[in-house]
This record gives sequence, C-alpha cells and structure tokens, in this order.
Amino acid sequence: MPPAGLHGRSVTLVVVSRSGRVLGALAPFDVETPWWQEVEPIRRAVPGVAVLRMLDAEPAPGHVMGGRVTYLVEALDGASTALGQPGVLRDWGGRLTDDPLRMPWAHPGGPEADLEWAAAQVPINGPAVQRRTWNLSSIWSLPTEDGLIWLKCVPPFFGHEAAVLSLLGTERVPRLLAADSHRMLLADLPGHDGYFAPFEAHRDLIDVLVDLQLSTIDRIGELRAAGVPDGRWHGLLEAADAVVRRWAPEDEALRQLIDTADRRIDAIAECGLPDVLVHGDAHSGNARVGEGAGTGIWFDWGDCRIGHPITDVAVLARPGTEQAEALRTHWLDRWARSLPGTDPHRAWQLVRPLAALGEAVTYQGFLDGIEASERPYHVNDVLPCLAKAAALARA
Repeated sequence: MPPAGLHGRSVTLVVVSRSGRVLGALAPFDVETPWWQEVEPIRRAVPGVAVLRMLDAEPAPGHVMGGRVTYLVEALDGASTALGQPGVLRDWGGRLTDDPLRMPWAHPGGPEADLEWAAAQVPINGPAVQRRTWNLSSIWSLPTEDGLIWLKCVPPFFGHEAAVLSLLGTERVPRLLAADSHRMLLADLPGHDGYFAPFEAHRDLIDVLVDLQLSTIDRIGELRAAGVPDGRWHGLLEAADAVVRRWAPEDEALRQLIDTADRRIDAIAECGLPDVLVHGDAHSGNARVGEGAGTGIWFDWGDCRIGHPITDVAVLARPGTEQAEALRTHWLDRWARSLPGTDPHRAWQLVRPLAALGEAVTYQGFLDGIEASERPYHVNDVLPCLAKAAALARA
C-alpha cells in the first residue's frame, strides 16, 4: 500500500530500435501504481513493449517515488508496426548514453535474449508478462502447461541467489528450475505475498526463517564457496567506515561507533549466537503466506549474506510493521529456545546500531554497482540509515 498522498505516476515511454536508435516517444499517460520498478501497468497500457530501464524520474513532492518517470522501451513481437504508425511517436529531445554498469536486460535485445533462454529450458505456451524491471532484477511470468513459472534476472552482486536456493533445497524457498549467468527460472509459489500479514502469519514466517538459518550453521564453508557475501562484523565495519567517511565524515557519534566497534563485537560474541545465512531483507512482503504456502515460503534471497542472525530482526523497525514489538520479542525468544544458553535479547541491543550501518553499506553497494540513470532508486537511502545508526549509538 502506498504512503498517504502518493498516487500513481505519469509515464513517458521513449521507444528504441533493436540497434539502439531512438524512434520517438509516446505521449505521457498515467498508471495507477507509484512504484517505479513495477512495469506491468505499463504493459497493460501499451501491449507489446518491454521496458528496458528508467531514463529519469521526478518523484512526487515529499515522496521518493510516484511523480513523473521516463522509461526506455523496445517493441516485442509485432508491436513495432503499431508504434511506427504516423502520429503515434513524437520527437524526444533527450540523448542516450552508454554506461559500463548497465544490466544485460536493460540493453535493446536484452529481454528477448532472456526470454529465448527461458524458452529453451521449458516449453512456453503463451505470452510472457513483464512484471518488474530495475537495477536489482528483471521479473517475467511465463505460462506453461503446468502453470506459471518465473524468469528472474539479477545483477552480479546478487549472482549467488540461484546457488543459495539450490543449497537450501527446501519447500520453504522457491524451487529452482534452471539457472545460467544472470538468469534463473523459478517454479510458481502458492499463496500470496505477505505484505501486512496478520500477527500469527508473520510470527510463523519468523519461525520458518529461524529454522532455515539454524540449518546453515554448519554450512558456512559451502555458502562461501557458492559466492555468498561475507557480512561478518570486521568486514562489514571496514565497509561501513568507508561509507561514513564518504557521507558523514564529521559525525562524532558514527566515528565513535566505528572506533569502539571491537568492544561491541566482543560483547555480541559473548551472547553466544553463531554465524548463519542472513536473509538481508526479511520483511513479510518477501514471503508467501496463505493457502498452499503452509507456514510460509521465503523468497528474494539476493541480499543474503553470512553474518549474525539478529541483524535480520532490524527489518521490524520499518514503518508500517504492525505489532513490531511483539514480533521482535517472539523472534528473540525463538532464538533463545533454539539455542539454550545464548542471549539474543542482549545481542539485539548491541547489534542495533551495527545493523543500521549494515543497511547503509548495502545501499552504498547498490549505488556503486548500478548505472547512473537508475541511482534515484537508492540515492536517498544511505543517509537515513547512517542517521539511525548515529541515533542508536548516542542512545
């Protein structure tokens, strides 16, 4: 659900040929959802095009999305004939530039290459539907005789996701059908996305995640060999130091937090919790709940890393999480019951500012790994995380 006062977006589509030549732009039109990466409403308004990437955006006043957005698109199948009719396209005054960080699916011909790969793995018996595209993923639903499957394409810094799904190999994560390079095919998931899940369902999701993480305690070597990033404290603090020097070099609370982190890390270690596979973005919307999903299925493992399990608890601080305190208590108690003799509650108090620093590191990693025109998605995320870390450190 969008924040109050945020409604839809005005969309301009710039049409490009397979060779990269700009053919013109369509007249602006409105779509009902404000989220820039959601392109299914665009497909419904202009059938037969694939969105390649965002060219520029002006968020709605006081918000980070909505507003006016311009995308680069190309025609799929026979849509190029309709788009080429006189009066359909108008001149566009912008200029396309190259970027070495551009994702494969953001180039002309990229979506069709991904779809051709998918069709070589599984027979497709209907039109593919583009659901989402941005710097962190490209997602399509593909109809088959056995129902929908999902084509997901990810950037290099999420390239370990397919290996993680394969290693976990459980019904509590998506079933991997095929993978190659930046692409993977995933079986459809029962239920529905868990945004605003009721308390009992959210509590069950936490239990599922903890069980998954407990199963990885003795598999850290396998996970590292599969390319899962190492998010343990000393490496994280080194990266956080660089982020602080870049964004907030004069902040004394952050400086002190980093300079005294060794003592905090020693105290966290005394709480007795082991390193595990951290999900990295464990809000309930990244899980499936409801009919057929049992106690829950966790997806979107691109942010996962090896690290301290209590860092995932920080996600409950996000706005809109209902009964966050009760869920947090359950989460910490669940770890205490699972590993008697540990002290998750004390660990949480010590971990909180470091978890906020970790969020800043994650967003900085996105900014460093994506092309310039897509940075509006994340450019406003680093400073709030640093401000939260500073406030927690001062407290």
